Amino acid sequence: MNKQWKYSSFGIPDSYFTRGNAPMTKEEVRAVVMGKLRLKEDSILIDVGAGTGSVSIEAALKLTKGKVYAIEFKDDPIELIKINRENFGLDNVEIVVGRAKDKIREIKGFDRIFIGGTCGELSEILDYTMEEMKPGGRVVMTVVTIENLNRGLEGLKSRKLKDVEVVSVGISKGRSTGNYTIMEAENTIYILSATKE
Repeated sequence: MNKQWKYSSFGIPDSYFTRGNAPMTKEEVRAVVMGKLRLKEDSILIDVGAGTGSVSIEAALKLTKGKVYAIEFKDDPIELIKINRENFGLDNVEIVVGRAKDKIREIKGFDRIFIGGTCGELSEILDYTMEEMKPGGRVVMTVVTIENLNRGLEGLKSRKLKDVEVVSVGISKGRSTGNYTIMEAENTIYILSATKE
């Protein structure tokens, strides 16, 4: 536990994070992502395209004997990850600055990878994952567009990963309008996951 999140459950409220304009995996989607990652206390996780670091932070809280490598190349998100890491009092999140296809090759011995954004580098990232990730490791990614869903699904299947799964998550949140509450839909998110033999 830490000073900000005193529960053992997943899905830290978005409001707990300093966000700025960087992309963030929202709390309900993040809760599903955490379930699909199947973290162990000593897991080594790579968070590709870490954005605000919400996935890195949430995972790091569970990895009491493990570590998170948060890969990000944009300046504003890098600063947000630093702020969020400090706010949650975590020392097991290492920020890796640079392009994922290059920087991922510096990380050895990982058994989990979350791919939130690739800037067109998915193929290179998956190739290295297959080379270096420990057997039994988990790959989880989120995509928004149908085109990226197809790329992601094909990327996992063509590398002969097992238990390939895709889940569509459609979240609607209530918004107060005086005496009434209306439900506002957020973008549908596709969550892909698979296991390395």
